[in-house]
Amino acid sequence: MKKNIYTETVKLLPFYLFFTILTWFVSNNIFFWDTVQLASAHAHYFFDTNFQNLLLPDNIDSGHIPAFGVYLAFIWKFFGKTLFISHFAMLPFIIGIIRQAYLLIKKFISEKYVFLALIMFLADATLLAQTTLISPDVVLVFLFLTALNSVLKKNNFLLSISVAGLFLISMRGMMAASSILVLDIIFNIKFENLKNTILQLLKKSLFYIPALFIFIIYNIYHYKVKGWVAYHEDSPWQSNFEITNLSGFIKNIGILIWRLLDFGKIFIWLAASAILLKFNKSIFKDKNIKQIGIIFIFTLLSLAVSFLLYKSLAAHRYILPVYLIFALFASYLIFEKIKPKKLKYIIFSIVLTGMLSGNFWIYPEKVAQGWDSSLTHLPYYKLRSEMLEYMRKNKISVNETASSFPNTAEFKYLDLSNDTTSFSEIDLDKNKYFFYSNIYNDLKDTEIDKLKNEFKLLKTYKSFGVFVSLYSK
Repeated sequence: MKKNIYTETVKLLPFYLFFTILTWFVSNNIFFWDTVQLASAHAHYFFDTNFQNLLLPDNIDSGHIPAFGVYLAFIWKFFGKTLFISHFAMLPFIIGIIRQAYLLIKKFISEKYVFLALIMFLADATLLAQTTLISPDVVLVFLFLTALNSVLKKNNFLLSISVAGLFLISMRGMMAASSILVLDIIFNIKFENLKNTILQLLKKSLFYIPALFIFIIYNIYHYKVKGWVAYHEDSPWQSNFEITNLSGFIKNIGILIWRLLDFGKIFIWLAASAILLKFNKSIFKDKNIKQIGIIFIFTLLSLAVSFLLYKSLAAHRYILPVYLIFALFASYLIFEKIKPKKLKYIIFSIVLTGMLSGNFWIYPEKVAQGWDSSLTHLPYYKLRSEMLEYMRKNKISVNETASSFPNTAEFKYLDLSNDTTSFSEIDLDKNKYFFYSNIYNDLKDTEIDKLKNEFKLLKTYKSFGVFVSLYSK
């Protein structure tokens, strides 16, 4: 056993080193996008109150069990409240993702191709982007892969722990856990006769009780104290939970397809589709194809429900596990179904290049894109710092300057300083200055036009398609 772990560690060491270096490279980057609230604001509350209250204030309570904020606050208590520590607090989960991905891939793909398949698995632009952030979705992916491997290996103890972890991390974690339950039943329950099936299901349910217990107790307590669960009337996220109409549902289907193809993912879909067309129906006789296909379908169904039914729950990271399972599916097709070795490497090289190219995809300024879902966001941090320095030198006050999400939070939530300064909210009729970037999705097209027509451009910094500009009235 020890020898196997040692051998596995040696094999995975290049991946561990790469992501350790990547974490070090981004370790001065401020909190970004939804992590400002889901990580920094939550952790600040627990850190500042010394964990005296389990529940968050309503203005930052989005209905999740705030376990990630508690974790980060504990890390700050022990190691210091810095960006460096915060980023490296993610590294154990990133390493966990690598190991769990390796174990999953090894189950389906020949040993000589596991290394290449793992590269393709980890090259997903959205996964790469999330590993550069202090993000609860990194924890979610780790727990999901651990739970999936536990189902495939019938490790009920580890399954129970990882499913409980999914319930602790977020509502989407609970949805991902529902797919794990369905897969566990499909793969591990023998439907021989009614009595035996019921007995198996009762035994199986025991391993999901801790997660269910956590969910029920937390929400009963939450409702008893606050009188609401999930969201409330004054919640900043209330609109996100509005059920969409038929036209909105159809629109969401289009957005889902776009998300599945976005940031280089189209290359992996094209490769998989071409191989499937070549082998036609015969390929579905393969036992592994069936199993991976079932995993993909139920993972997609569990995470697509909220994506399709609600108005504003369509971010790329919401379906991150779906991307990864499809990468496994495509890897199996490339390395196990294509016979000529040279052709395997050619297809792999094209797909990998295409996937990595997604980190350079930048849409026109008026098209909103998921900036936390590819590495396109990396130049922003330096550009923002340069613009703040320009403002300081020219004595332009932050308080007199407006900006947009995710740049409107108090600085302490962004850079972990003690600075409670924040940019003003958007009101182009009253704003004296405007701190603008194409990374900010909140501005309407008319507001962008008004900004450029009625304001004077003072300064712009650009890098790799990202820009930060300062305007004055």
